Amino acid sequence: MSEKDKNKVKIKKISRTFVKDEAYNLLAKKIINGELKPCERLRVQELSDDLGISRTPVREALLQLESEGLVMTKANRWTIVAPINPGEAKDIYPIIYSLEELALIESFEKIDEKFLEKIEDLNEDIKYFHRKNDQIKTIKKDNEFHNAFIELSGNVEIKPIVDKLKRRVERMEIYFFETGEENFTTYNEHMDIINALKEKNLEKARAALVKNWQSTIDTIENLSKDMEFKDLEDQIK
Repeated sequence: MSEKDKNKVKIKKISRTFVKDEAYNLLAKKIINGELKPCERLRVQELSDDLGISRTPVREALLQLESEGLVMTKANRWTIVAPINPGEAKDIYPIIYSLEELALIESFEKIDEKFLEKIEDLNEDIKYFHRKNDQIKTIKKDNEFHNAFIELSGNVEIKPIVDKLKRRVERMEIYFFETGEENFTTYNEHMDIINALKEKNLEKARAALVKNWQSTIDTIENLSKDMEFKDLEDQIK
């Protein structure tokens, strides 16, 4: 080996896993924000061409999205963006708020003035973006508000589970809050949580947190009653 070869910097090839993760993140984002619509057909070759990658990482990304309920496949027939299913809210939200309630309990003794100022600022951002009719940013700030308790708790097992579940309900929230009139109670419900924390009343804060999530469940259920959901085969685009 020559001296030149010895000194040559070795560049590590991009792994197929990395490409798959990039494809997954991009497709998940497009599904959640509504660029890829419910029941829209997903063709591997088209996605491969659009992303400029081979079909294998696209297939792997779609399998991961299917495992999370964002994509549906019928063997040898079609792969589509999963339809919106408001019934999922009843199953998903209680898991989320139970884990957040645990995070609140574990973080309670760590809550100080700086933390309260942080979540108050986030709540003001929520009100601002809602008034601007920017639902995506409103939901993003709402997630930051709730994640603040999870991060403060220091429990590293909670966030990955909640993040995965929130991907599914975030998509649901965007869809319903853009297709119906939202009875916006989030700001006031967050203030109830904040005020309970200022009073150092854990039980009151826990009750306010659960009420906040239950309000969202009720909103989605009420909006879904006025919408017609056809047979899946009729919805595929």
